[in-house]
Amino acid sequence: SFKPATPEGRQLMELIIRCHDLYIASPNCTAPGFSHSQGAMYLSKGWHGPDRAMDLQPRAMKLAEIWKQLTWLEENMTTPYLSDEKITLADFTWFPTAIFMEFMLPRVFGWPDIFDVAASPFPKLATWFTKLKKEEPAFAAVHDDIWNYWVKMEAEGQFKPILEEIASDRSGLKFKYP
Repeated sequence: SFKPATPEGRQLMELIIRCHDLYIASPNCTAPGFSHSQGAMYLSKGWHGPDRAMDLQPRAMKLAEIWKQLTWLEENMTTPYLSDEKITLADFTWFPTAIFMEFMLPRVFGWPDIFDVAASPFPKLATWFTKLKKEEPAFAAVHDDIWNYWVKMEAEGQFKPILEEIASDRSGLKFKYP
């Protein structure tokens, strides 16, 4: 059933999913200019047009939110998986988004590889991510599909407008964490 056996485990799973959905993956609004936090990693005026893009200050704020949510997740997850000793719906929810982060945060914003077990500021998350990629064939296949898509998009220039915007910033906004 991909749900923890205990009420406490199910509660944690639901909370982890809810945090992903509210603070990372949902714009909570469909008006032009509104975007989800994860959109800060790849949406730009140069690639997506003005209705889907964001200015530098909201981008920086959304990256700060990503850092905040990863910090919370690191502190509240169980091991070896996010909310239980077995794979749950929380793992299915966060894993694809983690691939986006693994690909884009170092390349576009200069973050460390947050899923590198040896160097991550989030060692439990890095261990979780690595375990799923190495031990679960379905997760490895999803990783390859999403990763290869972003490789293609990077080659087509999707991140160039964001890199140019950040390079031109003179206000001192923070894009790199920690």
